[in-house]
Amino acid sequence: MKRDGTNKSIWQNDSSFLQNTTEIPDTVDTIIVGAGLTGISLAYELQKRGQRCLVIEQHSIGSGTTGGTTAHINNFFDVSYDQLISRFGLDAASVVAENAAKVVDRVAENIEECGISCDFDRCSFYLLSTEEKHDKQLSDIFDAHQELGVHGRQVTEIPFTVPFREAIEIEGQAQFHPLRYITALAHEFELRGGAILLNTRISSHQSSVESVEVQTEFGRKFTAKNLVWATHIPPGITRFSTMNAPYRSYALAAKLDGPPLKLAQGADLHDPYHYFRYHEVNGQWYLIIGGFDHKTGHEQDTERPFEALKAYAQDHFVFTEIVEQWSAQYYVPVDGLPYIGRMPGEDHVFIATGYNGNGMTWGTLAADIIADLIDGLENGLAETVSPSRLEFTASAREFVKENVDVVFHLIKDRFAADKKAELDSLENGEGKVIVFEGKNVAAYRDDQGAVKLLSAICPHMGCTVNFNTSEKTWDCPCHGSRFDTDGNLLTAPATENLKPINL
Repeated sequence: MKRDGTNKSIWQNDSSFLQNTTEIPDTVDTIIVGAGLTGISLAYELQKRGQRCLVIEQHSIGSGTTGGTTAHINNFFDVSYDQLISRFGLDAASVVAENAAKVVDRVAENIEECGISCDFDRCSFYLLSTEEKHDKQLSDIFDAHQELGVHGRQVTEIPFTVPFREAIEIEGQAQFHPLRYITALAHEFELRGGAILLNTRISSHQSSVESVEVQTEFGRKFTAKNLVWATHIPPGITRFSTMNAPYRSYALAAKLDGPPLKLAQGADLHDPYHYFRYHEVNGQWYLIIGGFDHKTGHEQDTERPFEALKAYAQDHFVFTEIVEQWSAQYYVPVDGLPYIGRMPGEDHVFIATGYNGNGMTWGTLAADIIADLIDGLENGLAETVSPSRLEFTASAREFVKENVDVVFHLIKDRFAADKKAELDSLENGEGKVIVFEGKNVAAYRDDQGAVKLLSAICPHMGCTVNFNTSEKTWDCPCHGSRFDTDGNLLTAPATENLKPINL
C-alpha cells in the first residue's frame, strides 16, 4: 500500500490489500469520498442501516492520514477539556466528553462484529509536566477531567523512562493497527452490498433538490441522495480552508528487545510536544514515538524534525533500532472542535474535517453523527460540532494567528524578485522553487538525474508550494494541498494537479 509521501509507516508492512468492487452501481443512497477511517467507518455503519453506499477514493484505502496515524483511540483531545469549558461552556464540554467515552467500546463492537484481528488493546494514557511552567496547566486539565467524569488519577510513577515533575493517568484508552481495522471493515461493507472504487478522483459534483450527481476524472457519473466528503479537508475553495490550519507530525517506530512492563501511552506538555506508546505487530514489540509538529510547508528541511525526534528517543528510551520513520498531515480547527455534519447551504452534502491530532476518535464519532443526520435521527453531539456553528468570538484570535501567514505567502509569492535559475545546482532527490522569467517554478531532480519542472503555484488559491525534503512532495504552506514530484495531487483542498512547465 502506498501513502501520500516517500516515507513508509509501520502499518504499511501489513499485507492487507483491497481492490475495486466487481460491479459498481451508477445510483446509490450515499456516495462517500475518501477511504480512510472516517469514510470506511461511515460506509460500514450506513450499510448496516440498510443503505446502499459507494466509497470513492483517489488513491488506495488508508493512503492518507489513516495510514500515517500513530493510532491512539483517546477519550480526550489535543484541545484540553478545561479549554473546551472556557470556550464552549460546561454543557457542551460535557457532551463532548460523554461521547468520547463511548468510542473505545464502539471500535471494540465493530471488531467483534466483523471478527477483526488488528492488535486492539486497552490501556491508560499518562500526561506529563516536565517543566515548572506546565504544572498549573496539568492541574487545570486534571480538574476539568474530574468535573466531567473522565476517569483518572494523579500518579508519582509512570511506565516510561522519561523525566517528569507531575503526572496524571487517564484511564479508558485504546490502540490498534489502523489499516487492518479499516480493511476488514471495508470487506464487511462489501459483503453487505457496498461498493468501493479506488484510484479515482472526483472532478465535479452537482446538487439538486433531491440528489447529488458526481462525475469522476474518467467521465463516469454517479447519482446519490447524499454525498459525504471524508477527505480530511473538503476540496475546492470553501470557508473550511481558512478555518483549519494544516500541520505535519513526525513519528518513528523503534524495535524493542522484549515486551514493556506495562502497555501504555503518554505525552508531555512541551510545545511542540512529544508523544509515545508501545505496540506489538506480529510478535515483535515496538516503541512508537512522535512529535515536533509544525505547520505544513513551513519547515525548510523536513529531515530536521526526524533528527530531533531520534535524538529525543535516544536520550530517553532503550531500543535496538529504528525501523521506520514517517510523517502525516492533520488539520487544526480555529476553535478546537471539528466540523462534522451538513455543508453549510447544502441539504445533501456532508463533511468531516478539523480533527486536530485525534483522528481515530473523531473519525469514529463522525460515522455515527453523519449516519444519524442522514437518517433524520437525533444525535447529541451533532449541534456542538456542526459546520454551521458560529463561534468566531471564541476563536477569533486563533483564526487571525493561523491565517496571517497565509496573507504573507500570498503577497510574497506574487512579488518575488526575479533571479537566475539554478537548475545545475540541484542534487539528485532535491527540489527547490526558482524564479525564471517571472514565473515561480517547482524544480526537482530525480534519482536518475532528470529534472522535472512544474508551476510552483498551488491551483487552490495561488500560494507557492515548498519542497518537503523528507517526503519528497510539494506542500502548500497556506492550506495544506500536497503534490508528488510529477505534480499529481495527493491531498485536498486543491482539486487539480500542478501544471507542467517547459522552459
